[in-house]
Amino acid sequence: PDTGATAAGDAAPEAAPLPTGDFRVVAVELGTAFDEEGRVPAPKDLFKATDTLHLAVVGVGSSPGLVLSARWLAADGNEVAQARQDLAPQAPTVASFRLSQPEPWPAGDYRVEIAVNDRVVETRNFRIE
Repeated sequence: PDTGATAAGDAAPEAAPLPTGDFRVVAVELGTAFDEEGRVPAPKDLFKATDTLHLAVVGVGSSPGLVLSARWLAADGNEVAQARQDLAPQAPTVASFRLSQPEPWPAGDYRVEIAVNDRVVETRNFRIE
């Protein structure tokens, strides 16, 4: 008999709320150094195993409050690291993240996901050789 029940996987997960205001990410820069404004002057997507990764997320617009996060993932989907910053931007904003490992990075493909209030808005792929 049909009980009207649905499989557990049928329900769509509720998306995290977007912040109020008109804040949006306009650039994601990945490299090995920051300039005086916290941006990456020479963005790239290929790194050495010993590099410290620098990530600059540039946003415009304003919001009374939001959480900007960067989640670093290996090719197999395992999380390498995560960092968060609480922001209340009123003008163009640069959020800077730095990631290093005590041991050399394993070679391979990686990605970093940029999220606003836990909703992914940008993804960048990069490679460690």
